[in-house]
Amino acid sequence: MSRTDAPRTVILSDLHLGRAGGALRARAFEPIIGACDRVIVNGDAAELHHARYQTAAERELEIFRDLCATRGVRLDLIAGNHDPFISTQRSMQLADGTVYLTHGDAMHDAIAPWSPYAASMRRAFEDGLRNAPRTLAEDEARFRAASEAALAEWRTMGEGAHISTISSMAFRPHRLLTVVRYWLAYPRMVSDWAARFAPSAGTVIVGHSHRAFHTRIAGRVLVNTGSYGFPGKPHAVVIEGRTASMHAIELRGTAYALAASPRATWQLEPAASAESSREGSARPSAAPANRAASQSRERSTPVL
Repeated sequence: MSRTDAPRTVILSDLHLGRAGGALRARAFEPIIGACDRVIVNGDAAELHHARYQTAAERELEIFRDLCATRGVRLDLIAGNHDPFISTQRSMQLADGTVYLTHGDAMHDAIAPWSPYAASMRRAFEDGLRNAPRTLAEDEARFRAASEAALAEWRTMGEGAHISTISSMAFRPHRLLTVVRYWLAYPRMVSDWAARFAPSAGTVIVGHSHRAFHTRIAGRVLVNTGSYGFPGKPHAVVIEGRTASMHAIELRGTAYALAASPRATWQLEPAASAESSREGSARPSAAPANRAASQSRERSTPVL
């Protein structure tokens, strides 16, 4: 990738540092960190929400922080459901509000509906919303409720967040079906959320579902940066000036690097007007999108 005079920001998500099946050790990110000015990890940076992996996750996260600090690279961490207390930051806007980031777990009442503990998380989420102070903004109330739901999963499971594997899905095909339905509905969920909580953002970046995509709905570019864990493939969004690009992340030996050729490149602009993006609806909905797949008719370009 050629450098410009504009600062370079690299956005990642779902590293799940500290556990097998997540990203390699933090030092594997040295080439990426060394080639940018700012790194943003959009949720689930480390597997801090599981007793078995917590110690390793804390160690790897500290190494990641040190790598950024020693190179003068700014690091921002947005909390996800596997590291809900890593930061108070749950969303972020960049480029004069044209870019909006959030992990994506707060968009569904069950957080991870494929989890065997989804019912417990849904109850905790709904209780959290019901008991939220009336002075709290709706998106902040949902972020807080999502953190409470993550705690409920820990208590119910007894050791932390549920971790999906190939074997767990193979022996429980109904969970696999739930995942596929979520994948199909997720871009529309992201679009609905942005219409309510980030109406000026023409680019919305999420993670959480572990399935990378780049699509456009209702005048917005929607991007999921995928995951280093099952069943995803990792990607990054690179922002330089008013230009954004989505790159696959390649494992070269024992280190990660951005693919030289982007999967997509676009300009950072405000969202299309509210009237054109409502698609006939009187008001954009922020309700969690438990939609049937047939209701998501956006033109999506998944990255497999």
